[in-house]
Amino acid sequence: MTRSVILWTLAAIAGVVLVAGVTYAASGLSSQTIGLSSEPLSSGEELAPAATRSPDTTAADRAAARRRAAARRRAAARRAQARAERRKRARERAGATPSAAPSAAPTVAPTAAPTVDDDSGSGSDDSGGRGRGRGRGGDDD
Repeated sequence: MTRSVILWTLAAIAGVVLVAGVTYAASGLSSQTIGLSSEPLSSGEELAPAATRSPDTTAADRAAARRRAAARRRAAARRAQARAERRKRARERAGATPSAAPSAAPTVAPTAAPTVDDDSGSGSDDSGGRGRGRGRGGDDD
């Protein structure tokens, strides 16, 4: 064997050993226990605040809620009324436009079909052009 083959083989083996070492180190890091996973579940109970009983809603709170709900219903009714008025005005404006008068359609002037010359060199011409046809229009006929 030549010297370069031996060196390349040793480099490949060293690369495999290096990758195996890095993989082993990474798996060792990911398997460590961190945080509170080793603590029992009841260890943080003394950190939580004591439970307090929420006060019942008073009659004043319920009355205020009823007033707010009634105000929302009145506002919704006003919005619906305004929408109905806008629709009514739009229908009146649409009905006021004279639709009986025929609209004048623009007349289109007839035009001749354009002629296309592709200079392809094919067909019955003299093949003197330099178009995009086969043979590039040369004089090799």
